[in-house]
Amino acid sequence: MEWTLETTQDDGVLHVVPRGELDLLTAPLLARALHEAERHEDRIRLDLRGLSFMDSSGLAVVLEAVSRSRERPTERLDILVDGGVVVRVLELAHLMDDLPLVR
Repeated sequence: MEWTLETTQDDGVLHVVPRGELDLLTAPLLARALHEAERHEDRIRLDLRGLSFMDSSGLAVVLEAVSRSRERPTERLDILVDGGVVVRVLELAHLMDDLPLVR
């Protein structure tokens, strides 16, 4: 699956939707998009359901975004997941209960 990254605005929520493989090559692209989103929006929804692969560099980008959102009380970050590869990575890392996940 080819890597794509889409951002859309809907009712005050910025949706960030990566698709394909989130790895060492593409993680910086997602990081940049999230940093840009954080500069302009208070509500961000990161939709990870379209990922076919996520390695530790992708996980690091997600964890850094969560950490930044917790430092700012006005910002909210939700992470959409399904039963795919992202959930498996989060389960292996014992992070399912620690992140703002929406199923």
